[in-house]
Amino acid sequence: MAHTAWIATDPIDLTAMLASVSGPSHGAVASFVGQVRDHDPEATGEVVALRYTCHPDAQRFIEEIVSATIVRHDPQGLAEVQATHRVGDLDVGDLALVVTVGSAHRGLAFTLCRAVVEAVKHELPVWKQQFEADGSHAWSGLSC
Repeated sequence: MAHTAWIATDPIDLTAMLASVSGPSHGAVASFVGQVRDHDPEATGEVVALRYTCHPDAQRFIEEIVSATIVRHDPQGLAEVQATHRVGDLDVGDLALVVTVGSAHRGLAFTLCRAVVEAVKHELPVWKQQFEADGSHAWSGLSC
């Protein structure tokens, strides 16, 4: 079945992503919705916003990451997968990473959803600058 992966500068439309993996052959839809939170272990105070930046080839990378993950976990191509990572300036509560998976059964949907999230989080070259309430800012997660 189909899959789509995006780097987005506009807000992520969760309803559209869920609808895109829903269908008459899918008995299960699993999703991950990662949103900006007001705290982080690396922050010294309250986080009020984030700025995500990415490698110039991040669009190609996210497509490759999602495709490779599907091959490993769904070699028959039975599921539909959507993954979007947002870049730019985000406020607390904004959606940063959304993955939706539709499949005939919940096992594959859950497994594939988690695998895509973990692969994107560990492999996609995206960097996060945190802005705190006191006006300070710091880069976080620069391991990629």
